[in-house]
Amino acid sequence: MSSMTATKPKTHFNEILHRVKEAGLLDKKPSFYIVRLAVISALAITFWALGGLLSFAYSFNPAWIIGAFVVVAILGILSAQYGFIAHEAAHRQIFHNNKANDTVGLVLANLFAGLSYGFWLRKHNKHHQRPNQIGQDPDIAIRVLSFTTESKEQKRGVERWLSNRQGYLFPFLLLFTGFDLLVDSFAGLVRKDKKLSVRILEFSMMMIRQFAPYFIFAIMFGWLWAAALWMTMMMTFGFFMGSAFAPNHKGMPLVPKDAKLDFFSRQVLTSRNIKGSWLKDNLMGGLNYQVEHHLFPSMARPNLRKTHELVVDYCKEHQVTLVEMNLLASYVQIMKHLNKVGLSNNSDPFVCPMVAELRPRN
Repeated sequence: MSSMTATKPKTHFNEILHRVKEAGLLDKKPSFYIVRLAVISALAITFWALGGLLSFAYSFNPAWIIGAFVVVAILGILSAQYGFIAHEAAHRQIFHNNKANDTVGLVLANLFAGLSYGFWLRKHNKHHQRPNQIGQDPDIAIRVLSFTTESKEQKRGVERWLSNRQGYLFPFLLLFTGFDLLVDSFAGLVRKDKKLSVRILEFSMMMIRQFAPYFIFAIMFGWLWAAALWMTMMMTFGFFMGSAFAPNHKGMPLVPKDAKLDFFSRQVLTSRNIKGSWLKDNLMGGLNYQVEHHLFPSMARPNLRKTHELVVDYCKEHQVTLVEMNLLASYVQIMKHLNKVGLSNNSDPFVCPMVAELRPRN
C-alpha cells in the first residue's frame, strides 16, 4: 500500500517565504532593538537636560523660549521612535517570547508614546488582515478623511467640511494624528475585552506620560508656555507617526467589501514602498518597506532591506505589480486620491479596478 505525502500548494507566498527562510531573514534581532532603545533614551535624557538649561537661560532672557520649542519638537520625534518600536513589539518582531514582546510594547506605547497598546494591537491587527478593504480595514475608516465617496456622503458637520477639502488639508491634518490616536486610545480603554487591571495599568501609564511633561514644562517656563510646548510635542509626535504610516496604503487600490484575494496579492497590491535611505529607514521605523512588512509582519526591522531585494526580484519574475516611489511622490498620489473623493459628487465609492489592472499574472 503506497503512502502519499501532503505537500503545500505552490503559491506566490509559499515561494517567496521559502526564499526568505533560505536566506535566514526570519531570525529575530533583539540586540538591534536593545541598542536602539538605549540610543533613543540617551538622546531623550540629553534633550530633557538641555530643556532644563534653556529654562535657566529663559529666566534671564525670554527669547530663549524659541530654543525650548525646538527641543520639545525633537522630543516629539523621539516619542514617535518609541511608538515605532512598540508597533514592532506588537508584531512580535523583537523577541521569540510573546509575553516579552507584549511587556515591551505595553511600556513603550503607554508610558513613552502615551497611547494605548491594547487599542493599537486590536486596530492594527485588523488592518493587516484586510488592508484597504472597504468596511474591513479601520485605517480607511477615519473621522476626518474619506477614502470613498460613499464614506464622505455619510459624514456631517465639521467632518463633512474637512472631507470635502481633505486633499488640500492632508499635510495639515497630519499634525493632529497624535490627538486622534489619543482620543481613540481612551475610547479603547472603555472596552471590556481586557482585564480591568490591564486597562487601569494602561490608563495610569498614559496619564503619567501625558501630564508629566506638562508639569515639567510648567515648572520650567510657566503654565501658559507649558500648554503651548505640550501641544508642540503632541503635534510633532503625531506628524511623524502619521507621515510614516500614511504613504503605505493611502491612495493605493481599495478592495471591494466582498472581494476575495489570496494573501500575497492582498498584501502586495494594496501596499506602497517608499524608496529608502539610511535616514528614511530610521525616521520611518522601517515602514518604508511596507510590502515586505505586510508579507512578513513578524520580521525584524534589520532584515527588511534584504528581503526587499528578494521580493522585488520575485515580483519581476512573475510580473506582479509592486509599487515603489519616493516620499514626495507618494504624498502627491495621496492628495490626488483624497481630492478625487472629496471633490466628487458621485455617490458610488471610488474603488481602483484592482482585479482588472493589478492582479498578478501566473
